[in-house]
Amino acid sequence: MIVNFTLEKISIDKKKSPKGTIEAKNSIKFLEVSQMGLPAAMKDKALITFKFQYKVIYTPDIAETEIIGTLHFMTDPKTGDNILNDWEKHSKIEPNLSAQLVNYVFSRCGVMALTLSRKVDLPPHIPLPKISVKQKKESQSKKEKPKAS
Repeated sequence: MIVNFTLEKISIDKKKSPKGTIEAKNSIKFLEVSQMGLPAAMKDKALITFKFQYKVIYTPDIAETEIIGTLHFMTDPKTGDNILNDWEKHSKIEPNLSAQLVNYVFSRCGVMALTLSRKVDLPPHIPLPKISVKQKKESQSKKEKPKAS
């Protein structure tokens, strides 16, 4: 269970104004996985920290957003040991846990990166919802009128 989310760095570097076709790619990379100590009363728990980097790169060479932070994940000691062993041996996180962590980071950092991009006049890096109004066709409404008997 994710119990805390902290940020260490938030930056956006706009190199030039966007012109023509722009592509924005976002990514999440886990940089470190470690265990934090807990009080003796919590010996049946393990607190694992995941340091991450969230990036949005606007190409061709227009801008870059970077957010670095840490997720704190509470689990049982056995699962905590498995997470640490997988990271130490393979630099990987089990897929189900990784999906949970990535979705959480995207939900928190994606909105933040969107706000930052607006402040420096960059287009959104994720599609925004749009409302469209459909026009009624007159010919359809005339055809649907009931006939007199």
